[in-house]
Amino acid sequence: MKIAVVVNSLKVGGMERVAVNLTNAFHKAGHDVELIYLKDRPIELQPDDPSVPVHLFDVKKAALRTGFGALWMMACRLANIFARKSYARFFAYAECKAFAKSLSALEASNNTKFDLIVFRGHGTFEHVWPLQDPRFVFVCESVQGQHHYGRFSQRAFQGIYGNRNMVCISQGVMENFQAITKLHDIRPRSATLISNPLEYDRIAEQSQADKNHLHPRPYILGLGRLSPIKNVPLLIEAYHILVNRFGVTQDLVIVGEGRERAAIEEKVAQLGLSNRVFLKGQQMPPYPWFAHADLFTLSSKSEGLGMVLIEALACGAPVAATRCPGGVSQIMQGPLSDYLADMTPEALAQAMYNALTTPHDEDYQAAVQSSLAQFDGQRIVQTYLDTFTTDAMQ
Repeated sequence: MKIAVVVNSLKVGGMERVAVNLTNAFHKAGHDVELIYLKDRPIELQPDDPSVPVHLFDVKKAALRTGFGALWMMACRLANIFARKSYARFFAYAECKAFAKSLSALEASNNTKFDLIVFRGHGTFEHVWPLQDPRFVFVCESVQGQHHYGRFSQRAFQGIYGNRNMVCISQGVMENFQAITKLHDIRPRSATLISNPLEYDRIAEQSQADKNHLHPRPYILGLGRLSPIKNVPLLIEAYHILVNRFGVTQDLVIVGEGRERAAIEEKVAQLGLSNRVFLKGQQMPPYPWFAHADLFTLSSKSEGLGMVLIEALACGAPVAATRCPGGVSQIMQGPLSDYLADMTPEALAQAMYNALTTPHDEDYQAAVQSSLAQFDGQRIVQTYLDTFTTDAMQ
């Protein structure tokens, strides 16, 4: 099959990594796949095989090249003053035309049309939602607020989700999607649960780095974007309890970058942890950090799926996590659920201490393998094909 995977950008991020993972999985399964991104930012992630084509469809710049596009942007920015979060929805009328033109040009140059076009993430399909094409599949990566667009939420969600082939990456995201469609009377063409793929071979290969090049002492790891949704201050507060109540000796290492960095550094200083907590910034690949951690902890307020948890388990790291909305509970099943915590510093500290000190028996290892099996790339590729090929959709 001829397949395109579309994502907002190729910066380092969870959604971007799974877009590349899906591209790799389709390629390894023998399909003709191409990767498309929409924002002209530096490429930090790309397919394993350099022969896989990567294309920039800079839909914003293409729209602005026309006189109408520039005037339309001004009108959309003005409308956004009166209708919260309306800018992206309205400007998409110009961007989608640019996307359709670029897609047609690419298909003409290939001398063939794509059979399946997979858009990863809400922010990605906001750019193209006015287009209707039966080949399009919109993949919901995260939990959305039911009134995300304020008083215009019903109309906005109907435009984005109505008559679409939808994929949700976890049961938690599916339940959230179903609640939105019920509340706003939306009728998607289809809604299917398909998890994100994980590339175990690449993780195994890239996790084998000398730990002395990472951090000089044993450490607990937090890894992810430094943004409010990742709730890193909660992790730091829980670590403070671990040090003072439980006497743990491991440092806390935080890998990632984002706009919350200054606030996190201030939190560390306030708690007197500057000699115990280390912000390492963005690190690629992330897998050695998982492999050499004594514990990985996810402190998020919500997670569409929680790919970092899966990656940590694949690297052999013990894990603890907040019991947050989304897909975390889908991963943390059986004995792994013992290390889920309510979203308080005390509860998370206790779960972290238990994960650090409890021997992991055969039942635990079996639960890890069962959880990882859900994210096998070839199984996920086959599910896409079985669900969205022309024959399957008839």
